[in-house]
Amino acid sequence: MQEITEEALIKELLQKEGSTIFFYTPFCQTCKIAERMLHIVTEANEMNALVYTCNLNYFPWVAEVLGIQSVPALTVIGGNDENRTLFAFESVVTIDKFLNQSKFV
Repeated sequence: MQEITEEALIKELLQKEGSTIFFYTPFCQTCKIAERMLHIVTEANEMNALVYTCNLNYFPWVAEVLGIQSVPALTVIGGNDENRTLFAFESVVTIDKFLNQSKFV
């Protein structure tokens, strides 16, 4: 997974259909668990390079644009503002199903 550190990159990804972004904050322990589960799924499906991570403390405007009200959040950018977001990281299976339903695995 690749960390987003530049505003230009996040703006580009928000315009690109199929972009998969994991949003977190550094002191969120649930985020750390969710990120580990996501890492397992992305490694198993060989899509580790296709998923980006984003610290919302650096880009708070993104939360408003995408309607993210809590972290952790996994968002797949769709066409015509049809983004899909997962907030409940219940298990590795849940994450895998979410990505499969988004057709990006």
